[in-house]
Amino acid sequence: MEKICTAAELAAMVNGVVKGNAELKITGVNSLKLAGPTEASFLSNIKYKSQMDAGKAGAVLVVSDWKFEPKEGQTLILCQNPDKAFTKVCNFFAPEPIRHEAGIHPSAVVHPTARIAEDVYIGPTAVIEEGAVIGKGSVIEACVYVGPFAAIGENCLIYPNVSIMRYCKVGNRVIIHAGATIGADGFGYNTTFTGLVKVPQNGIVQIDNDVEIGANSTIDRARFGKTWIKKGVKIDNLVHVAHNVIVGECSALIGQCGIAGSAEIGRGVIVAAQSGVNGHITLGDGSKVAGASAVQRSVPPGAMVFGTPAESEEDFIERHMLPRKVRKLAARIEKLEALLAEKETKAQ
Repeated sequence: MEKICTAAELAAMVNGVVKGNAELKITGVNSLKLAGPTEASFLSNIKYKSQMDAGKAGAVLVVSDWKFEPKEGQTLILCQNPDKAFTKVCNFFAPEPIRHEAGIHPSAVVHPTARIAEDVYIGPTAVIEEGAVIGKGSVIEACVYVGPFAAIGENCLIYPNVSIMRYCKVGNRVIIHAGATIGADGFGYNTTFTGLVKVPQNGIVQIDNDVEIGANSTIDRARFGKTWIKKGVKIDNLVHVAHNVIVGECSALIGQCGIAGSAEIGRGVIVAAQSGVNGHITLGDGSKVAGASAVQRSVPPGAMVFGTPAESEEDFIERHMLPRKVRKLAARIEKLEALLAEKETKAQ
């Protein structure tokens, strides 16, 4: 069913003010570049205003204290934070979530000792092994594997082709996207004269409430104890978390980053895309790791690190500025040497 609202209704939705046609009908959302005359978009950074000027968006959410006027055929919605406000607009136009009727698909394989709560949906060819537990209201989509004695809490959404291996624990309201693997063996080997000998990985993975894990990410089981993803953590696609890692509450691990074994990530930490974190180190609460950085030493709370090897912002800037400073100094020395040579020539 198509959703439609007027610019005035959209403004009311985000506590904004209309500048332009309040009766403009909005039928959806899109980017500044691609939005059409009946679609809404947003502009939160003035440097992208050229995209708005060149585009055809019917309504654009902008910062309330910007003074420019809407161009012909365009309506502005003035609001405090266009980026956050646009999330509300996107939610309004989002399609209704797919509803699954409780029940077990005939092609699913569920062990007789598994405990399946009320209102659970188990999709085609899913496998639920011996002693596994699934809490009420959870959705287990097609081809999911839930290993022996694994436990999944209430109101979880497990997308297709996820594997949750033996004894692992998943809390309530957890979302795990397609292809993720929870509880594969950690990478542990001893070196011997005859080659690498596997070290048993006897621990588990524990995922607390309200965690979301992206597609094709991997979280390894602990060598002993647990690999622990705490409450509210958000993990992007293609992230690797190694054995015995602890990730603190509300932290974010972004695409293609990797956390080596026994590292401890504090609360509210951001590890940006393609970064690597060394094993057995600590990232303090609220610290940030810039994209494509290699963190080799522990990072204090609230610090931000850049580069390879990762270092503080001040050190990073200084090191990158040093060659430029050296070139400038070399040019000044050349000029001084030329002046001295000229003076010596005149003195003779």
